[in-house]
Amino acid sequence: MIMLDTIEIDWLVLAAAASVVVVGLLLALMFLLARQQARLVQAQKQIESLSANLAALCAGAAGADKRINRLEQHSRDLRSRQDSLASQGRDEGAYGEAIQMVRQGATVSRLVEELDLGRNEAELIVMLHGMKKAG
Repeated sequence: MIMLDTIEIDWLVLAAAASVVVVGLLLALMFLLARQQARLVQAQKQIESLSANLAALCAGAAGADKRINRLEQHSRDLRSRQDSLASQGRDEGAYGEAIQMVRQGATVSRLVEELDLGRNEAELIVMLHGMKKAG
């Protein structure tokens, strides 16, 4: 039988204990690594999901932008038409008033002064709607 002295036994026990500690640390590190890998996989899935959501939002925003531009153009068109109709309404109102005044005997000068019509316009209205003199 081989006889070991106490110092050698102490070293062997110390080496065995160190080996157990190192194996324990390696197992703990493997466990932590596996847990971090699981978190990484979960984070990658979350990033993919967020990327898909962002792409959908961008596509929706582009569609909404087109719709807003069409609505703004439609609004400008309607505003232009409304202004045109209002302008026509004012002109027709002034002409209607001029016709009534001419039927009541108003002169070209009075139409020009009171309704701010051009002289040619006033003369035309008087010619078309004035009282016919008996000849």
